[in-house]
Amino acid sequence: MKLPPGFEQGKAGKLCRLRKSLYGLKQAPRCWFTKLASSLQSYGLCNSNSDYSVFSYARGDIRLHVLIYVDDLIILSNNSTALSAFKDYLTSCFHMKDLGVLKYFMGIKVAHTFEGIYLCQRKYALDIIAEYGLLG
Repeated sequence: MKLPPGFEQGKAGKLCRLRKSLYGLKQAPRCWFTKLASSLQSYGLCNSNSDYSVFSYARGDIRLHVLIYVDDLIILSNNSTALSAFKDYLTSCFHMKDLGVLKYFMGIKVAHTFEGIYLCQRKYALDIIAEYGLLG
């Protein structure tokens, strides 16, 4: 472990106390979720009553939904300006990378068309079949 910038290496018997940890401990996922949820709520999103990993924002005609899976976020909105502003907010709070339009999620292929969004688990099903040696 390194000392933070501005601290000098001490003498034998001197210690630095770690006040807060975010990574590496069993409570790290909980700490991360608490920090993320707090940031989302500060922006005005409300936690879903039925699923703690879903947050929603509704003001006037603007709808914004966030699904959290570990450290990945799926963000949906009906307003591109609101979506960009929300992404900018998240970037100011966290180091994050925008991976663009959702294509795969948990083994599910996501296809966007003019008619709607289609979900397909063909690859996932083929992987399971191959794992058990049942491919012809």
